[in-house]
Amino acid sequence: MRPITDLMLGRFPYFIGFYFLVHLILRVASNNTLTIDESEQMLLAQYFSWGYNSQPPLYTWIQIVFFDLFGHSILSIAVLKHLFLFLLYLFTYLSAKEVTQDKSLAALCSMSMILLFEIGWSAQIDQIHSVAVTTAAAATLYWFLRIARREQTMDYCFLGVAVGCGILFKYNFVLLIVALVLVSLLSSDLRSRVVNYKILLCIAATAILILPHTIWFVRHLSVATTETIQRMHVDQGGNALNSAALGLFDFSTAIIAFISPFWLVFWVTFRKQIQSSRYPQARWLSYNFLVLLVLLSLLIVFSGTTNVKERWLQPYFFCFPMWAFLHIDAVALRRKAARWASLAAFFMLIVLIAIPLRLITIDFTGKPHRENYPFDALAAKIRANGFQSGTIVAQDMFLGGNLRLFFPDATVSAPQFPNSTNRPGQSVLHIWHDQEQAAESRMLMDSDAACFDFQNAIQYKYSTSFVYRPFYTLCP
Repeated sequence: MRPITDLMLGRFPYFIGFYFLVHLILRVASNNTLTIDESEQMLLAQYFSWGYNSQPPLYTWIQIVFFDLFGHSILSIAVLKHLFLFLLYLFTYLSAKEVTQDKSLAALCSMSMILLFEIGWSAQIDQIHSVAVTTAAAATLYWFLRIARREQTMDYCFLGVAVGCGILFKYNFVLLIVALVLVSLLSSDLRSRVVNYKILLCIAATAILILPHTIWFVRHLSVATTETIQRMHVDQGGNALNSAALGLFDFSTAIIAFISPFWLVFWVTFRKQIQSSRYPQARWLSYNFLVLLVLLSLLIVFSGTTNVKERWLQPYFFCFPMWAFLHIDAVALRRKAARWASLAAFFMLIVLIAIPLRLITIDFTGKPHRENYPFDALAAKIRANGFQSGTIVAQDMFLGGNLRLFFPDATVSAPQFPNSTNRPGQSVLHIWHDQEQAAESRMLMDSDAACFDFQNAIQYKYSTSFVYRPFYTLCP
């Protein structure tokens, strides 16, 4: 392990780049089925718009560019996703290095995010917007720390770009900006460095980036907010006190779950070496966490939110490991650095093995994953039945997005993403996950059309027990 730990501590950007390159290769080589978030991007990227749904549009805009570069493929989606993951770890490393001026300590701060379950595992499985906004948060933190130390003019511009991108990745990024502004105003050693005439450059850069989408947001307020409200389980008519209690309890458990298992391993390893930090940046991060806790608690109470997902906390608490390491005695940290790097490398290896392994063990676990759906085999059968291109009307975005992967020239729509670009005279494919679900919506179809029904029985990938039975109607 010694050569690996030396590489991790001394050449961390190269190490983490190699780590995600291996993830990328495994993703492309092992599976060609899209996850939920990836399917959404495949549908949205059919056309450019200043806004699409409850998520801001920047990720989709970038994905359109990657589709133009690499084609409509798993590679296009996987390259962009893993690029954001790499940048997340890189900016966290750069932030820690900006504070400590120590490459080894900075590497420990960044690689320890592998011990945050949502980042080390869930972000690899099926997250897109959460990964992107957390990367923007890491970039924002880096430029914020540079401004606090150097006050260079260009850093204000870069900070504005990072803030604008964060807002265009996910709306909850605004809370992080509010927290940083409050911390800057309340900290005497930060106030003059951050709040000066140069900050106008930051504001201008952010405003230029977000203005077109802001206009769309105002004009499509219902489209942009309804789904988010539903996901938060906002109680609009119940007991306010009960909703507040449920929401705050869920928030508390989400925080504990988010920082796990890092906090437990960290406490066991360094509990005797924890002390007051010698870095003023550690105090700023502490204030930032406290302000965020207050803001999020107020939002939960006054909105009636009763459901808080761990991934929503990523842009706020991704730097928790960095903050924790800034409170460790420097001598003890250097003494245990190689051991901690070995532990992180072990967890990284486990993740590399477990992600593809979980797909080939579904007969033992008894539950297929999204990536086990046999959409490649389904597409081949659809082609054999006469559909080559035209219009696909899918039951949901998961089914529709995956079919567009294999029919890139087709126009695909789903209930969440109605596509109005259909042209008369095209072949039309209506498709559902099974015949029972098809029966509920077939009445909406044109009864005068000459259509043919098909149902296939296709084994899930890597399974001998589970069978997928899609039902589809082809109207040539």
